[in-house]
Amino acid sequence: MIEHEGIIEKVIGNNITVRILQKSACSDCHARAACMASDSKEKLVDIWDFTGMFHENEKVLIEGKKSIGYKAVFWAFVLPLLFLILVLVLSLKIWNLSDIKAALASLVALVPYYGVLYFFRNRMANSFRFSIKKTN
Repeated sequence: MIEHEGIIEKVIGNNITVRILQKSACSDCHARAACMASDSKEKLVDIWDFTGMFHENEKVLIEGKKSIGYKAVFWAFVLPLLFLILVLVLSLKIWNLSDIKAALASLVALVPYYGVLYFFRNRMANSFRFSIKKTN
C-alpha cells in the first residue's frame, strides 16, 4: 500500500482535498542538508468520500494500492521510452535519417504523446483512486 499522512484542506460535498507532504526517500537522512538529492513538496489530492465523517484541518491517512504507482510509472516513463526507441529505429532504418535528425524526430514524437496524456488527464484520474481514513 502507498500511504501518506495529510491534513484536510477543504471539504466540498463529497469531495475532500487533502494536503500531503511528498518526500523523496532520502529526505529523512541526517546528511540531507549537504545533499542536493533530497527534496519534498506539498501536493493536493482530491478524494471522493460519501461517509461525511471528515472535517477541515483534520489529520488523515490516504492510501492507494501499489498498482497505482506501477500504472503511473508505466504511462509516464515506460511507454514513452518504448515509443522513443521505436521512432528512433524507424527513423534510422526505414526513413534513413541522419543520427541527429533521428534523435530529434524521436524527441519531437514525444510531444504529441504527452499532449494526449494531458488531454485525457481527467479520464485517467478516475483510475488513480485513493481512500481516506482517520489517523489514531
